[in-house]
Amino acid sequence: MQHRYAVGQMLEMRSSPRLSTRPAGLCEVIACLPHEGGPLLYRVKSRNESNERVVEETDLTPSAAARPSDDDSGSPFSIAITRR
Repeated sequence: MQHRYAVGQMLEMRSSPRLSTRPAGLCEVIACLPHEGGPLLYRVKSRNESNERVVEETDLTPSAAARPSDDDSGSPFSIAITRR
C-alpha cells in the first residue's frame, strides 16, 4: 500500500473517540511510517500541541491551509539586510 499524504503536507486531524486526549485540528505530516500489514500510519505534529502523535490515515483529511514558512521575508530585519 502507498501513503496518500506526503511529508510536510498540512492536514486536518479528527479527534478520536477511543483517545479522548487527542484534539482535532490542523497538523503537519512529519513522517510516513512503514506499512506493516495494518492501517497506514503517519507521525504528525499538531499546531495545537507541542508533541508529535502517530495517527492512522483514516483520521486525516486534506486541508487548504498552507505550511508555515521559515522565510522571514516579512521581517524588517530581512528587508534591511537585502537592501544593503
